[in-house]
Amino acid sequence: MKFKPPSDTAEKQGRTTSIKAKVKSFAYIRVALQQADFGTIFTTPQSDDIYVITHGSWGDKSANKVVKSFKPDTPFAEIKGFSQRTKVKHGRSSEKKKGKEEGGYSTQTNKDK
Repeated sequence: MKFKPPSDTAEKQGRTTSIKAKVKSFAYIRVALQQADFGTIFTTPQSDDIYVITHGSWGDKSANKVVKSFKPDTPFAEIKGFSQRTKVKHGRSSEKKKGKEEGGYSTQTNKDK
């Protein structure tokens, strides 16, 4: 019987990567759902995935808070964008109430020309 070394994926699972180092780590997903708010980005020591807490949208079948999982090769800008949109939609972010100037809209009228 030949010796078969463990696969690279099993060896790397649970290791800290540059993306995982940027986010908070909870012991379990259940703990994160109890302690954190909507839009929180987190990971667990046992997983390589990055999670974002969002609102359950399946009616009575889902809980109030659920997680969306992102694979390790997902760009962090995409994860952060999803988190910010979730905070605006379901969380306590003040970005929803911004004025036109702060929201990036032009306030200059064409009548001035």
